[in-house]
Amino acid sequence: MEKRDVAVAATLLGTAAAAALGFGVLADRVAERKTRDLDKRARRKAKKRAKRALKKAAERSGPLGKWYVHVPLSLLAAGALQRQGKTGGALTLAGASLGAAALSRLLDRAVKHRPPPPGRHEPWEQSFPSGHALETTAVAIAGGYVLVREQLAGPWVVAPLALASAASGVGRLVLDRHWSTDAVGGYLAGIALGTACAGAYELTRSG
Repeated sequence: MEKRDVAVAATLLGTAAAAALGFGVLADRVAERKTRDLDKRARRKAKKRAKRALKKAAERSGPLGKWYVHVPLSLLAAGALQRQGKTGGALTLAGASLGAAALSRLLDRAVKHRPPPPGRHEPWEQSFPSGHALETTAVAIAGGYVLVREQLAGPWVVAPLALASAASGVGRLVLDRHWSTDAVGGYLAGIALGTACAGAYELTRSG
């Protein structure tokens, strides 16, 4: 394995560790209700800026964060990669999608319960972290990395993936379904999982 490959893998895994640490710190602050004032201010600003067109766009982007959308799509893409003999890429993409769906549900139960904003009308459901932000971010990072590394796509594909990831989390704020720190927590957890998958892929690819 070349030193450059080791450095890339180490950077990805280091990013995953840093994001996981950041998530842990934020989760602790949320559990202790130290982010309430920040979330309330962010919610007021989001409601003021939430125009009808923006809300429609947020509603349309919502399915991107659902497991029943990204898992089948990821498995189809993984199957296409496998047929090309790119087993590492196929496993990474499928693993990131399935792992994101599983992690989202695990955190729903492991993290102290936090009621969502009034706009969600389901106070019994877990609000932190945002599953939409987590799942789209993890899949976008791992999928984009694999596609570029396998020379199957360029920035013109990766950029929309990143945009979809950002839009999915922000859309939950616009629709008043999550607090601002829910989205941040989801992004951090998604970055941790996505870069960990990319780092593991890099190690197996270069091994």
